[in-house]
Amino acid sequence: MRGDRRQIQTAVLGGADSEEPLMLLLEAIELDAFRCRHEHDTFWCGLLLGGCGLQLTTKLYTDRVCSLSSSAC
Repeated sequence: MRGDRRQIQTAVLGGADSEEPLMLLLEAIELDAFRCRHEHDTFWCGLLLGGCGLQLTTKLYTDRVCSLSSSAC
């Protein structure tokens, strides 16, 4: 995807060892609904996917693809 500069492309729900992958958002307009749908969930850079194991947060961007990110990944 053009303009996709996300460093974290994959995530999991619930914990770093989770096997439940998460579909990342693409559009800013989807972020509010995504946050409501996952209000009680936590997002992680999954170890089984080769990630760092840190908790992720949603990032809203209007000039590029929205993402999940960690300060260390």
